[in-house]
Amino acid sequence: MKDKCPVCSLQKTIQLYPADVDVKKLSFTYVKTPNSGKTFRSVKCLNCTHVFCSPIPKNIYKNYEDVVDSEYLKYTKSIRESAKIILPIIKKHVTSGLILDVGCATGEFLSIAKQFGYEVEGLELSKWSSEIARKRKLKVYNTLLKVLAKKHTNKYDIVTLFGVIEHFQDPRLEMKSLQKLLKPGGLLVVWTGDVDSISSKLLGKNWWYWQGQHIQYFSEKSLNHLAFNYGVRHIQSKIYPFVAFYGLVENSLSRYKIRPLIMALLTPLFLLKPRWTFYIPGEMLWFGVKKT
Repeated sequence: MKDKCPVCSLQKTIQLYPADVDVKKLSFTYVKTPNSGKTFRSVKCLNCTHVFCSPIPKNIYKNYEDVVDSEYLKYTKSIRESAKIILPIIKKHVTSGLILDVGCATGEFLSIAKQFGYEVEGLELSKWSSEIARKRKLKVYNTLLKVLAKKHTNKYDIVTLFGVIEHFQDPRLEMKSLQKLLKPGGLLVVWTGDVDSISSKLLGKNWWYWQGQHIQYFSEKSLNHLAFNYGVRHIQSKIYPFVAFYGLVENSLSRYKIRPLIMALLTPLFLLKPRWTFYIPGEMLWFGVKKT
């Protein structure tokens, strides 16, 4: 099978893992099970280092439209606390203006961004999630990026994607839309896994980003390549600040048989204080700016 890289378009790839996911059991929620690590067939581009799943079902995004993910609500406190660490970094680049959070879910990041003085809007496919966000008086679009980009070209000072880009069926199409949405000089912020990180290399298929709903696995090199081709220049990379609470960590490790041992080691930390901020290699927080 010839696999065309969705980042650089070349067909110079090697297979990393065969498909082992049962599509009928594929989860599009935060529920963690022993099946969570099963994926579509994955291949690596030898040119730009991007890793992607091929083949995948058409219009896979439609699975998010009607999803109800009550498990996600267990993560909202952590997301808000992480936002309080990330927004001061964003402030150093763009001090004010309008933010679009793509895949805004129930609006945690946007709510904190408002507290930092930004105007905010969100885009979310899930009707359930977006309705919760609207009850918080947040403006949320239920549409595709390409549709929004046609209506709101050069509108946003900042566009953020937290845990979103790995779900894109066509990264080039989506990056083109992101570039259109940004004002010249606007900031793009992406949080995703770094498939070239030490954690990915050490854990192999046990790396936590290997999930059936993830179909794109970026390295910093491949994300730089994708963004640059659509007029966005990489300016900085950091590690995402994962704010952890005991129950959240326990839930996140549900797919791993080694969970009891890890929690036994971590329990003394959470007895000392209930919240810890971890900077875990492989959690890439990427910043780019649209060329003027």
